[in-house]
Amino acid sequence: MNGFIRRAGLAAVAAMVAAMAFASTASAGILTAPAKDCGDESLSQPFSRFGDGHQYKVVPGGSFEGALTDWTLAGGAKVVAGNEPWKVGGSTHAKSLVLPAGSTAVTAPTCVGLGEPTVRFFAKKNSGLLSTLAVTVYVKTSLGLVVPVPVGVLGGNGSWNVGPQMLIVANLLPLLPGDRTPVAFGFTPVLGSWQIDDVYVDPMRVR
Repeated sequence: MNGFIRRAGLAAVAAMVAAMAFASTASAGILTAPAKDCGDESLSQPFSRFGDGHQYKVVPGGSFEGALTDWTLAGGAKVVAGNEPWKVGGSTHAKSLVLPAGSTAVTAPTCVGLGEPTVRFFAKKNSGLLSTLAVTVYVKTSLGLVVPVPVGVLGGNGSWNVGPQMLIVANLLPLLPGDRTPVAFGFTPVLGSWQIDDVYVDPMRVR
């Protein structure tokens, strides 16, 4: 029962910080769904060496090399020295985000649509034999409600690994093919500590 209450508490905190993340971008013009004011987007192939040649865009701040503008960190989550070893974002990159047990991190909002089916990133489990990393996508509806949708759960072995392509269910919410909607991603470690780096979304569903 205590574990259930603790998980429920973490979920409540994550939902709250997600709402804060969306609220902090009120001047960006991407609060309502659908949204088309998404800014310029630079694409790359960061996972090509892992057999994934898809084009991706980095989530704002998702390399952890600069300011985490519009990110919300709670429970001791913070940027630390130490990059994923492949340095897909750049050879000079040297930072990542540590997520202690009981923490949560919610990204800045980024636009997705029918062409952004997946999120992918690097992760390392630092502690906890049975620890997992829960990934959630938060979408703000046209009614102003921030709705959490589970994306997936990762296991780890204590080393840096590239995560799988995780389907973003919220990308199906826009009503029309050309529409897009802002989402934020939440990362919550369960029963241990984790690190993440280089968070990307795939905007090229049609090849």
